[in-house]
Amino acid sequence: MRPSRFEEHALDLAKNAAGVSGVSSLREAGDDKHPFGLAITHAGGETRWQFIAESSPGDDYGETEAPVEGEPMAPVPVPEVGARLGPIEAEAWFAALLASGGSREISGIEQWSGRANPRPGHHGLTVHCHSGARIYARVLATDS
Repeated sequence: MRPSRFEEHALDLAKNAAGVSGVSSLREAGDDKHPFGLAITHAGGETRWQFIAESSPGDDYGETEAPVEGEPMAPVPVPEVGARLGPIEAEAWFAALLASGGSREISGIEQWSGRANPRPGHHGLTVHCHSGARIYARVLATDS
């Protein structure tokens, strides 16, 4: 899955999530530094995500994308976004949102805070796709 389609998918999921009052692409939110990502407004403020992609082997961005599908992830309960959403809570919330989204292109999600030796101040997710592509969803900022 390429970053533009991932951004569209994540935006559609986030705009319908409990506790989310607004969502836009980073471009629409005035961020011209990060080409792909979301600004998600919730009771506690705003969380901004940057999306970076690692393409699947042999993928050529100059050609039309050929999505690769497999079994979707098992859905998990998506907690309602409350007044407090720090970076670790944002990771857990976004991972649950994506896992429950039913995408047949996403094969797994890794929360960076759950790694054996997580980097301090480095929060986000690695979204693994059936195609071999990866999306790195990095927390840029949380206003909680």
